[in-house]
Amino acid sequence: MVDQRAVIVARRAAELAEAMGVVLANDMALWALAGGRPPAESVPGRPEELGELLESSFDPSARRRQGAHYTPEATATGLVGRALRGCERPSIGDPGCGGGALLLAAARHLAAHGEDPADVVGRLWGADVDAVAVATTEVALTLWAGAPPPAGRCTVADALVDDLGWPPLDVVVGNPPFLSQLDAPTTRPPPTTQRLRERFGPAVRAYTDTSSLFLLLACELVASGGTAAVLQPQSVLAARDAAGVRAAVEARGRLAEVWFPDGPGFDASVDVCVPIIEVGGSGDGDGWGGHLARANGVPPVGLSVGRTLADEATTTAAFRTEYYGMVDHVHEAADRPDGAPLVTTGLIDLGHCAWGERPARIGRRPWERPVLDVGALDGRAADWVRRTRVPKLVVATQTRVVEVAVDETGDWVPGVPLVVVLAPPARLWPLAAALAAPAVSAWLLERVAGTALTPSSLKVTAALLREVPLPTDDTAWRHGTEALRDGDLAGFVDAMGVAYGVGVEVTDWWRPRATTVWSRPGMHQ
Repeated sequence: MVDQRAVIVARRAAELAEAMGVVLANDMALWALAGGRPPAESVPGRPEELGELLESSFDPSARRRQGAHYTPEATATGLVGRALRGCERPSIGDPGCGGGALLLAAARHLAAHGEDPADVVGRLWGADVDAVAVATTEVALTLWAGAPPPAGRCTVADALVDDLGWPPLDVVVGNPPFLSQLDAPTTRPPPTTQRLRERFGPAVRAYTDTSSLFLLLACELVASGGTAAVLQPQSVLAARDAAGVRAAVEARGRLAEVWFPDGPGFDASVDVCVPIIEVGGSGDGDGWGGHLARANGVPPVGLSVGRTLADEATTTAAFRTEYYGMVDHVHEAADRPDGAPLVTTGLIDLGHCAWGERPARIGRRPWERPVLDVGALDGRAADWVRRTRVPKLVVATQTRVVEVAVDETGDWVPGVPLVVVLAPPARLWPLAAALAAPAVSAWLLERVAGTALTPSSLKVTAALLREVPLPTDDTAWRHGTEALRDGDLAGFVDAMGVAYGVGVEVTDWWRPRATTVWSRPGMHQ
């Protein structure tokens, strides 16, 4: 059966061959997929065009289902430049080669360093589930080198489950399919997930993105002392469901570097990065999330881990069940004056709750002063209110710095997805000061950068807050607590810097991020 994508690519391949004076053999796979070799005229161009043409010929819905996104030339060049740094005559593989962008970039890099093109293509290996993509890669490499790669080097295979039969390689690069398991069109069917678990074990979790499994695969395909460099969504650096992959990768090598390509460039509507793994290497570094934090200007903090928040408090959060149990019982305060104030994450500022001062959005509509009819609740929603309508801290999620407010009277009902911190009343303000400290925002970003809606934001969870170290200087902590209660930003920042033993680079980074939410009436700079 003729594949129309192959027809489009074959026509351009024939034109390029004519223009470049390259003889393409009659038995190339691309001709068979296109239903024959098309006539050609001499039209100048570059082999990289074929992969771009292949991507543009995809039906958009099919491309989304397959997670197929061609690697921009600048990204490909930057990726292979880092992966091949210091290599001499390396063997290179790409287990999801698509139209061959990365293998072409690697070939050009080696040729620019004096290697013979015909020798270079003899050390390249590529695989993909898409037969047209594999055929495109083979033709593109042939056009570039003036000679085809050895037979069997470009193969149609599912690298995640098939045995590719490759020897251990010096370098593996890749731009794998981005198949989020939170998006219905790209969710894996259960049998596929089971096969992947049989192959990769506990690294495969319910929502592990398929792309991260290619990073693990790359580490398995590389010989000890070699390098794996695979384009990834930035969430791989800290997301919970990528934790198994990170652990498995760390068991095989060292995260030497994370490269963040400049500009959007990539068409998958996701922020990307390239972890550079030295297979067989060991040693401590910034940690996965720390690399993204550094790229976003977050200063390093080395907090002493003695006491943590879990030693003084418990943390909890509500979920969808509680939300749906409450949403139908929300009223305006003017209509239900006996209702309990319902607080949302958008109403929490740094040291202040803005309930009644600005609108909140609940159940897809705005509310001026939302209250909850507590008596109408049942089940888990009622239990949530009973447990949390006490003196507490409420912490917003998806913020630039930790935003925490103190509910001294226990009147507020915390909405979803606020995190609630329960502690003895006398400890609420001190713990609020600890959580709001500049050092803690930096410490958290080192761990969760890349998991929020934007790369520079915090995604706060109850489990993560339990691990937050508490200050080591109790006197400075007490002064910081008093400054927070008094609305004194300068005093708070100085005291909590001393309390956590961090320098001015941390507080200077934090100030511009926090100023917009230091908004409680009476607070001052």
